[in-house]
Amino acid sequence: MCGIITSVEGKTVRVAPNKNHPQPGICGRGAAGPYLLTHPDRLKGPLIREGNELVPINWDKALDEVVKVLRELKDEGHPEYLAITYHDYGKELLERFANLYGTPNLIGHESVCHGPRTVAAELVLGAEGPRSIDPDYPNSKFIVFIGRNPLEGIVPDIVRRIDEGRKNGLRIAVIDPRKSAIAQRYAERWIPIKPGTDTAFLLSLIYYMIRKGMYDEDFLKKYSNAALLIYEDTLTPANEYSDNLLFEGIINGRKVATSFKLLEKEAEKVYPRLKDITGATYEDVEYIAENLWENRPASAIDDGWHTSFSIDSTYTWMAAFIINVMIGNLDKKGGLVFSKKPRVKLYDISNVKAKRIDKIRYPLTYAAFQEVYRAILTGNPYPIKALIVVGTNLDGRDPNSELVRKALQKVFLVVIDIMPSEVTQYANVVLAESTYFERDELPLPVGWSLEGWVDIHEKTIDPLYNTKPLWWILLELEHRLNLSNETFEDLKRRIINSLRINEKELYEKGCVKVQDMDIYEVYPYKEKLNTPSGKVEIYSEELKKYGYYPIPTYIEKNISPRDIDEFYLTSGHTLYHTQDSITFDIPTLIKLQPDNPVMINSRKAELLGIKDNDEVEVISLATGEKVICRVKVSNFIREDTVFTYFGFGRHSKGERFAYGHGFDVNLLISDQLTDPISGSIAQSLNIVKIRKKVQ
Repeated sequence: MCGIITSVEGKTVRVAPNKNHPQPGICGRGAAGPYLLTHPDRLKGPLIREGNELVPINWDKALDEVVKVLRELKDEGHPEYLAITYHDYGKELLERFANLYGTPNLIGHESVCHGPRTVAAELVLGAEGPRSIDPDYPNSKFIVFIGRNPLEGIVPDIVRRIDEGRKNGLRIAVIDPRKSAIAQRYAERWIPIKPGTDTAFLLSLIYYMIRKGMYDEDFLKKYSNAALLIYEDTLTPANEYSDNLLFEGIINGRKVATSFKLLEKEAEKVYPRLKDITGATYEDVEYIAENLWENRPASAIDDGWHTSFSIDSTYTWMAAFIINVMIGNLDKKGGLVFSKKPRVKLYDISNVKAKRIDKIRYPLTYAAFQEVYRAILTGNPYPIKALIVVGTNLDGRDPNSELVRKALQKVFLVVIDIMPSEVTQYANVVLAESTYFERDELPLPVGWSLEGWVDIHEKTIDPLYNTKPLWWILLELEHRLNLSNETFEDLKRRIINSLRINEKELYEKGCVKVQDMDIYEVYPYKEKLNTPSGKVEIYSEELKKYGYYPIPTYIEKNISPRDIDEFYLTSGHTLYHTQDSITFDIPTLIKLQPDNPVMINSRKAELLGIKDNDEVEVISLATGEKVICRVKVSNFIREDTVFTYFGFGRHSKGERFAYGHGFDVNLLISDQLTDPISGSIAQSLNIVKIRKKVQ
């Protein structure tokens, strides 16, 4: 989704950043993209399963095979037995297809990514995923990153904006068990927190700030429910507001307190135990609090991205957003700003009648795809009989790899992709997609801009093989299932008309700004927030409605390393690969990052007799699985924690360059340890044993 310009010189396709795009830039992955065109491993046409083999077939027969199964489910009255998953790309088209077909089960990757911060953003701010709010990095003076490392989990434009801010005096602090790239290169302070304790740290920060009067009283009274009185016996609203944000007293013979006071009480529970719980110090708390307060509103706790770490990660991010609210930085220059990008909807009527399968167990989840695997294998709460996978490698994406593989063998599986990843091995039908150099795409809003921009994607060359764009595949399925008769041009016209875009200008420039809405001071000042109250919600009626504790609270955990060779396992994104997609099989990129050694603290390594680059066994106490890998000895990680990159351990022989490189971290991560609110996987609460490999 970065703004790039392509050109053709002879038989060579070249890429360069489009500096006129609001999201310019190109990273190593984008620079290596043209190799995909002539990649010897790429999918060159549709395939169908015959016994144990995938054999070439024409498009009509491949689509007929898919339509046959989908029509049977729909004719039986159960379109919800189809699930669809993807990784961001194609979202608008897939939402359209799912709603026309009638399945609620379009479920993404968020339970292993940004699920907790997104549910928290919905609850507190009425916002959505990471692109709906973002720090105004170029104009900020102080930003705290929690478990986020933009220099490796990279969107080039975010790095560009952070660098612009640093030129203007931006200072950075990082809270992370590992001293990540951003902590090493940019941070003024690194706080090596114990995994799973972020909520306790942020509540301690809240307590310190309340006791020191570090909160914007006028903002909280006017734009939040901080002053809402709550009955303490039932934690239900008294539907009255107090003039005193920290009021507690008696109403109708019952004890009441403001939601802000109840938040302070939750914070007070952990503040005395800060160091024991988190490993951080009171000096760390003071440093963060004072810098946020003194630089307000041009300061922020970054809104996070990969946040599926703990069983209370939703509360972590509720606390983070509340701290931003306390300093009054919402939609302020240099603060936490709501994106003003437009919305695109490609359908008018939804035929969905069933409840989404993951929302039965997790009613507030953004996505909990592990529920689909359970439904495939058990039939509960209802069966999933067909699965369409678009541009994502489930075997490398989701926890408990053995569970994933068992489920993929039990379902009618359709894969739409460019490269043959692990998931392709289990497919009944493979629909080969064209690369982004070979396909036109619909004009869509630019992802990471705070302003409202739309861009166009035009093909560079005609497809080299018998491949098709995603939009063509989905529209063909719609037509054959009698769901619509719309064309690509119809959908393009729908977008252009609804957003009132000058089409000529769009195609001449490649991108246009669609509205002149102010970036700053719109939400919640001129427009209400998309919460039940229209305000910032410190006390969440939605949480209370579904039986959850309605104010951020720290959940005590009985999970920790108990022996010298036991560690918290943490993982993250490498700079050179997208975690579950096509880049692992590009030779230049696999050469730059061929595997994923486990980073271990140098003192612990010495105690265990382990040296840098030794081979070790890593055994998961959560799943019982064991892997062999190299170690990287470092002082940049806590003694009780190890770290590795995810996405490795490729075992599809269809990817000849990636095959056998590194290990699959998901073998070691349980699907049973989840955040009960967001349904996200507690990826950093899995304990592993590490011992030197016996030669």
